[in-house]
Amino acid sequence: MKLGLENMELLAREVGSPQNGLHFLHIAGTNGKGSTASFLASALRAAGYHVGLYTSPHLCTIRERIQIDGVLTSKKEFTRWIRMLQAAIRNREEKQPGFAPTFFEVLTAAALLAFRERGVDWVVWETGLGGRLDATNIVRPEACIITTIGLEHTRYLGSSLAEIAREKAGILKPGVPAVIGVEQGEAREAIRERASKIGSPLREIGEMVGESYSDGEPCQRARIDGERFVLGLLGSHQVRNATCAYALLRLPLFSGKPLPQKAIRCGFRTVRWPGRFQRLRKDPLWVLDGAHNPQAAEALVQTWEACYGKRPYHLVFSALSDKDFATMASVHSRQARQVSLVRLSTERGLAPARLIGCFPHLPCQAYDSWSEASQALAKDPGPILVTGSLFLVGEVLADEGNLLPEFESNELLESSHSHSSGSF
Repeated sequence: MKLGLENMELLAREVGSPQNGLHFLHIAGTNGKGSTASFLASALRAAGYHVGLYTSPHLCTIRERIQIDGVLTSKKEFTRWIRMLQAAIRNREEKQPGFAPTFFEVLTAAALLAFRERGVDWVVWETGLGGRLDATNIVRPEACIITTIGLEHTRYLGSSLAEIAREKAGILKPGVPAVIGVEQGEAREAIRERASKIGSPLREIGEMVGESYSDGEPCQRARIDGERFVLGLLGSHQVRNATCAYALLRLPLFSGKPLPQKAIRCGFRTVRWPGRFQRLRKDPLWVLDGAHNPQAAEALVQTWEACYGKRPYHLVFSALSDKDFATMASVHSRQARQVSLVRLSTERGLAPARLIGCFPHLPCQAYDSWSEASQALAKDPGPILVTGSLFLVGEVLADEGNLLPEFESNELLESSHSHSSGSF
């Protein structure tokens, strides 16, 4: 792990500082970053803008991380950008022996090259880890969002909500407006202090968040700041994410005006974000959700109850070894009728045998691979909920979409990095 901006700034300079001249909307937070980014990008596209979207991690293929107008970058383009960066790294190494950008820094630079080359109007720009020292923080955005704060990556970001909030508030810039969806008092106060100190105008979504009511899959109706919307993503937590996006889109940033309500309505209705309460199959019912921490697991169970009531599900679960898997298991035990534990295709995955004890009152079955589990699940009458790790959700989606060859290359990437670390 190499948190800090020096390498990122040097790498960007080697390829002509492609961030200059681009217009960024920068998003940080514990949960909800990707969904909020997808609401923003969808609304901007509906308004006729040419939009770049940079997110992490990916589900099936690394190319998901760099999207332009809702389309994944092609293999050919992705390869070309990486080769340009490899040449730039070699050039820099000659001047500065030992120069070694991380995996995440190289991808961030590739996204900047892509967006400059394609001449996008707006870049929706998601942080990787934290904010202050994250590679994405070399840009000066037009506006920022901090979605939620929870205890995560405490080894790097701090052991309290306030400390983590201060790290994420590092994306705020003097004079740049910011929207926050953070509810906890100590975390919210830490962000307020940072915003006040540097002169960043702050808008808290607070009373803007209205009620939501299910309209049947795959949409829900919601009221945001008194306006009615249909949202293409399900769950009350998605109403908060949409509210964060809405508050930013109503700032006078778009030719000096807020984005038109018509474009926001269209974008919010048509938004799609794979692996977030995604109904993969209808009969039998399969739902996929990448919730991988307790906060997200709680939101997932609440969404399930809003859609399907107290109907119990067959839980298909995996977790990375650095996650709070015991608390997640406790959350799901309230609604699950049985559990299938799947070994992840990454070294960071927790062995199923270590998870069995987390479900003491439920029948459990362990599987050595998704391939093995899927054969057993083929006979299950449902409903089935697949969750606990984006790696598991990604493998299921790759299996469904014939993307397994690209998915299998992820482990080669994983072996050399841990989210934002490792040389490329």
